[in-house]
Amino acid sequence: MIPGPTMVSPRVLRVLSRPILSHGSKEFVEGFAEALELQKRIFMTEGIPFMLAGSGTLSMEATIANLVEKGDKVLCLENGFFGEKWADIVHAHGGFADRLNFGWGKAIDLEILKEKLEDGDYKAMTVEHVDTSTGVANPIDKIGEIMKDTNTLYIVDSVCGIGGMPLKMDEWNIDICITGSQKALGAPPGITMLCVNEIAWGIIENRTSIVADYYADLKKWKVVMDDPKKYFATPATGLVLGVLEALRIIKEEGLEARWRRHKLFSDAFKAGLSAMNLQTFPSRGFEAHTLSVPMIPNTVKDSDIRGIMQSKYGVIIAGGIGETSGKVIRIGHMGSVTINDLIATLSALEMALMDLGFEVEPGRGVGAAEKILSKG
Repeated sequence: MIPGPTMVSPRVLRVLSRPILSHGSKEFVEGFAEALELQKRIFMTEGIPFMLAGSGTLSMEATIANLVEKGDKVLCLENGFFGEKWADIVHAHGGFADRLNFGWGKAIDLEILKEKLEDGDYKAMTVEHVDTSTGVANPIDKIGEIMKDTNTLYIVDSVCGIGGMPLKMDEWNIDICITGSQKALGAPPGITMLCVNEIAWGIIENRTSIVADYYADLKKWKVVMDDPKKYFATPATGLVLGVLEALRIIKEEGLEARWRRHKLFSDAFKAGLSAMNLQTFPSRGFEAHTLSVPMIPNTVKDSDIRGIMQSKYGVIIAGGIGETSGKVIRIGHMGSVTINDLIATLSALEMALMDLGFEVEPGRGVGAAEKILSKG
């Protein structure tokens, strides 16, 4: 129950167990083409889809490598560990990153953002949809309303959002959006996906300098995305077909139904945490639906909680990273997770806290979650 990689459906595992296919085989070429079309549906865009072998960080790198030229200014919105990665990537490619930091887990102040955009001549702006380090969900729809009146490209990292929370790339004026396979999409790690709209693609095509990253040069990859029979570098054939099966599962469930399921699970899980007197880390009203990040009591260590939950009760969760290290635990509830998984996790957390001497009324957290789940 960590916030990625998440558990995957047995249907996906069966696809991964098949013999390796040639990247030129009819089955793979047709499957790759279908996966790219389904990707566009999930991003809700008419933009250009890219599916590459690598983690979500590769899509971050590819985005900046293809857009940013020496001296370009990029506004980086930060309220967690992953939002802060963008500035490092911008600097690595010769750009200037103007870091607008709101504090870890804090909500983005839209008025401050408006003023910043009016004062600066930015080529692009980056923001996390969900920052997995803090569990904060940023209002990317409202930010999109602000961005439509600017000439600044709007870049959204939705590695921990797409497939679990609403995202409407075209409607919300997002120019480039990225995600990874291993979280709410319910596929194994190893595939990163990004979509680029016509405005951003025009800027990429008309840049004056050579893209510094050969492998991440999207113009080289576009030939393959337009026609998967073409070759630039060997794709991860098995993983692509695994992602295809995961995307088919999402299509069958229905994207909006999937969003509703994730919200229901999130509401139930957070109700369970509250019943155990555990407060969540992100600003109230800005909590992600894909994970929960409760603060732990001062009297216990996060490593002790996690250790007991895993060794005694068979449930694996994550600790904090960066500024949240030792202060929180992070629990994913996205992708193919089930009600049984939620209840087992809350129960294991209750018992681990009791084992550590923390006062918890047995079954209170589980019961609070069940009340919400039973009405869903």
